[in-house]
Amino acid sequence: MPAPMAPEMATAIALGLIGLITGWLAALVSHRLPPLTLGPRPLRYRVMPVAGAIIGIVSALWSQWQGLAPPWSALFTALLGWQLLLIAVVDAENFWLPDILTVPLGLTGIIAAIVLPYPLGQGWMMAVLSALFGFSALWLLAFLYRKLRGRSGLGGGDPILFGMGAAWVGALDLAIVLLVASLSGLFVVLGLKLAGRNLDMHSKIPFGTYLAIGFAVAWLVV
Repeated sequence: MPAPMAPEMATAIALGLIGLITGWLAALVSHRLPPLTLGPRPLRYRVMPVAGAIIGIVSALWSQWQGLAPPWSALFTALLGWQLLLIAVVDAENFWLPDILTVPLGLTGIIAAIVLPYPLGQGWMMAVLSALFGFSALWLLAFLYRKLRGRSGLGGGDPILFGMGAAWVGALDLAIVLLVASLSGLFVVLGLKLAGRNLDMHSKIPFGTYLAIGFAVAWLVV
């Protein structure tokens, strides 16, 4: 008689399979949600399901490695990763962060803050305060930049994403998010310049994509 499967392995397999489906749905949403000005991209229907499965499996393994009680820590970690995946793809392709994607990120962050134990969960009040602080801080930064430089430096959706993601990681980790996002964007810009792309101060940068990377890193290094 075969030995029963360990709960951690079962969680990893289950989240991997859920991630395949979630990744395909994310590909469908990312394809149909924005105006189809960039044309269809069938590659997304192969890449994003695989990415969703990887997020699910990594979330389960990370939860086990951190010694966190499954399955809630793994499930919420995967949920965060799947949401950030969709947000990152939409912003990278369209330079657009729709509220229909960013606001639910904050709502799930508040739920995670209630359900998960400390330090992942910090309570609903801290999650709400962190969201307000994150939004206000980046909105103020964008406002001052616009006043000083006479042009916008951030998109209107970036402060909302920053606030909604703050509900997950807390206000104290927002510096990590900004650092990782800035470095990620810098490396990509340098790579594009080395590849021969003509970029200047007026070139659009999908900062929401890099913020998504920053939130993922800040959550995993908690």
